[in-house]
Amino acid sequence: MSNLLITSLPLCDADRTHFVECAERVFENVLARMEPSNPERIRTLWNAESYVATLLNPDILPIQRDYALSLSDVFLVHHVLDLATRR
Repeated sequence: MSNLLITSLPLCDADRTHFVECAERVFENVLARMEPSNPERIRTLWNAESYVATLLNPDILPIQRDYALSLSDVFLVHHVLDLATRR
């Protein structure tokens, strides 16, 4: 586990890129577990950049980078479920 801290927002380019890549992996895992009837429609609604931009807020800073990355595992399930139920 890394002791690197995120102390300010927005994320630097390297961190943002890493967070987006992580969110993409988690999204695909969540989508596979959910087995929705129309995964392609959900993928068209998904925006990893936007999700990462709203994942962290100043109220939770400073936060360990690895812990912040793990938040996608926790919260993305609800986000994907919301995407899946949009009309």
